Amino acid sequence: MSQALYRKWRSQTFEDVVGQEHVAITLRNALRDGRLSHAYLFTGPRGTGKTSLARILAKAINCLDPDLKARPCNHCAICTAITEGRQLDLIEIDAASNRGIDEIRDLREKIGFRPSEARYKVYIIDEVHMLTKEAFNALLKTLEEPPPHAIFVLATTEPDRVPETVRSRCQRFDFRRIPTAEIVEHLSRIVEAEGAKAAPEALVAIARRATGSMRDAISLLDQLLSYGDEMLELARVEKVLGLVNAGTIGKLVDLMKANDAGGGLALLNEMVAEGVELGQLADQIVAYLRAVLFVRVARAPELLDLPQDVVAVIARQAEALPPAALLIALREFMDARGALRDQVPGVPQLPLELAFLRAALPQAGGQGDKETGRQGDKETSRQGAAAPTVSQPPPAPVPAVTLERAAPTVGAAPGGRTPVPGGTGAAFAAPTGAVTISPTQRAPAAPAGAPATQPAPESAPGERDAGLLQAAQANWDRFLTTAGKRCGMKVQAALRSVHELDVVGQTLVLRFTHAFARDLVSGAENRGQVELVWSEVLGRKVQVRCGLVGEAPPPPPAQAPPSAPARGVNDDDAFLQGARELGAVVKKLE
Repeated sequence: MSQALYRKWRSQTFEDVVGQEHVAITLRNALRDGRLSHAYLFTGPRGTGKTSLARILAKAINCLDPDLKARPCNHCAICTAITEGRQLDLIEIDAASNRGIDEIRDLREKIGFRPSEARYKVYIIDEVHMLTKEAFNALLKTLEEPPPHAIFVLATTEPDRVPETVRSRCQRFDFRRIPTAEIVEHLSRIVEAEGAKAAPEALVAIARRATGSMRDAISLLDQLLSYGDEMLELARVEKVLGLVNAGTIGKLVDLMKANDAGGGLALLNEMVAEGVELGQLADQIVAYLRAVLFVRVARAPELLDLPQDVVAVIARQAEALPPAALLIALREFMDARGALRDQVPGVPQLPLELAFLRAALPQAGGQGDKETGRQGDKETSRQGAAAPTVSQPPPAPVPAVTLERAAPTVGAAPGGRTPVPGGTGAAFAAPTGAVTISPTQRAPAAPAGAPATQPAPESAPGERDAGLLQAAQANWDRFLTTAGKRCGMKVQAALRSVHELDVVGQTLVLRFTHAFARDLVSGAENRGQVELVWSEVLGRKVQVRCGLVGEAPPPPPAQAPPSAPARGVNDDDAFLQGARELGAVVKKLE
């Protein structure tokens, strides 16, 4: 049976190590100067060479070559035995499956025996952070007073989970992610040595997908070379790995900038029909938008690790999109990446579609992109979508509120609708300030130190509660955040399609753009949770109803018939009632 490429091309000398020269040089010089430590801690991402370098160190320590600079020679009996995995004095322990105190006790019992053949016993404990607390305590004593013939190499991807008492007794070396250029160079050497052919852009795509892990990159190359094509092309890599061409992502961003909702949805569904993995697609969109934002803010396109034709497109888009708009789009697609875990049956791409719509649909109020761009260049919101500054008309019958992700500084929209954050009509717009109201509507200033959100005053039964509508508008973003934590990502995604807020009587009405989202939220259990969230955010009891945009408003709840005059309450009755409210159990004694 043939050997996997990542094992066949595993580093065997300090010079073979790629991307970790700072560690290899330090260990080689320590060996030359006789300054070896009894314990080392290798930390860093997976696939960056921690275990390979530990094995090289074990060979170099025990190599029989008299020239210290030539170690490991890979020709003597010790080096050959370690390379072939049959050296008894090299003990490798997987702490993920041998994490208990019994395994460490066994190690302590055997460590006192001298090496059978080599100069030192070398213990390599991989994933050492998986050891239990008791196992770490047992290991600590050995690290404090190790026998002179034992050397430990602890490898981990999570050094913070290793107790400080253990870390303080080791020399720590941090392994870095291997740069894409160095991975590509190493893959080229492997392809040439294996007698295969690969296009440079195909190797670059493999290296980027490996995200700094050499082992992952070589494994992917091994998989792709198995197809047997004469030349490994980029199209083959994208098809096998489920990648989307950067040009397609660039086209999606152009449609987003042009507010072409239909074209964007069509392109998304075209990619889904081709079998693109949705999580990978979301990751690529986020990475692309990050590149556009980087070029817009840093003005350094040469630092992007991308082909020149893609960099040219990104530079053009960076000039046309304000930073605030890119921040909003990034947040939407990052949220969608998390929402993909709660997939909707039949339409798993729904979170990506909603993210695109919230970033691309034109906003109510009819302001152009130029005004939006000027506002976005002047300021960026810390949260990405604050409530807009709106001058409202004097009090009148309270109109419904139209929800938007972010709107420019404008007067009230036609029909009295006031844009506030959170709805599906999001556009590439700069967030601007908080809601301001006319002097006739302005509430008295809150004293210093008062909470930011005051409970909205309750109206008399049957009256339309204007305070409830204003409070709901002002706290919409806070409500969405709390709903995501309490009700789950699926309900939060449905609530993001709310387009209008209204009040009927004292009931808050959420009008959705999609019947599916309305039905999901209006279910008894979800609606009850939404009402609890609103009550917590506004500091008062809130009832909620759900409808669709354009539907006639639901009738106000029928008022209960007047009850009979209440019987007068004497002092004894008042005392008993107060006791019951405090939790007392009142019984009548015979």
